[in-house]
Amino acid sequence: MNAFFVIMNVVIKMRIISGIYKGRKIDRVGKKTTRETADMVREAVFQMIDISSTDVVLDLFGGSGAYALEALSRGASFAHISDYDKDAVKTIYKNAESLGCLSKVDIIQRDDKKMLKHIANLKFNQIFIDPPYAYASYDWLLETLSDITTESGMVIVETEKKTSLKDNYKDLELIKEKTYGIKKISIYVK
Repeated sequence: MNAFFVIMNVVIKMRIISGIYKGRKIDRVGKKTTRETADMVREAVFQMIDISSTDVVLDLFGGSGAYALEALSRGASFAHISDYDKDAVKTIYKNAESLGCLSKVDIIQRDDKKMLKHIANLKFNQIFIDPPYAYASYDWLLETLSDITTESGMVIVETEKKTSLKDNYKDLELIKEKTYGIKKISIYVK
């Protein structure tokens, strides 16, 4: 007798950790090309930074938009989120819509270079970047982000733990680095 097994794609949800959307579920992109940041790591990141009601954030390589949506939940006033992958952009839109915060986000499908040209005249209090592990342009990217970070603003970088970053990029200075399994979080302040 042959047994048939059905393998189902189960979408495991993430959650917003704190703030006005606390406990609300958000979707993952669900593709192997997109690494989602675990709730535990996001919680650790947000324990290291402050969010205020006047903050404007940028989530580059947005994936599900979890970093920006968490920042909005904690009081940020507006978030710009971009990802090159169309499925990621659809997921970000769906997540923002389910939380009821579409009016507080600008969601754009662009790669990092085109997005940075699009927002070149803006300034950000917090910038989250979580590029693919094979990303090779950190020096260029962090120097460019220095130009659009507000005074006392932060750039939060998620990389593979083996990735080596410099201590300074223009006005950005590394103030903290922590490893969580295979991920490393590096926090720069202007």
